[in-house]
Amino acid sequence: MINIKNKEAEVCSLVLVDMNGKVCYEAHLEPQDNLTLDIRSLFTGIYTLIFKTTSTSFTQQIVKY
Repeated sequence: MINIKNKEAEVCSLVLVDMNGKVCYEAHLEPQDNLTLDIRSLFTGIYTLIFKTTSTSFTQQIVKY
């Protein structure tokens, strides 16, 4: 499980992408929203979380084992 909070003052787009570029999950978070992302069903591997707003972009790699 991954807990995510949108700390930005605007809507945030969240995308989880696997090593092959396949989108595994996509969501939009309102300001101050919390999201619990259940990754138990995903295969073992490296994934990239991409957070985007109109003014910022941030990526974070996670390892599922």
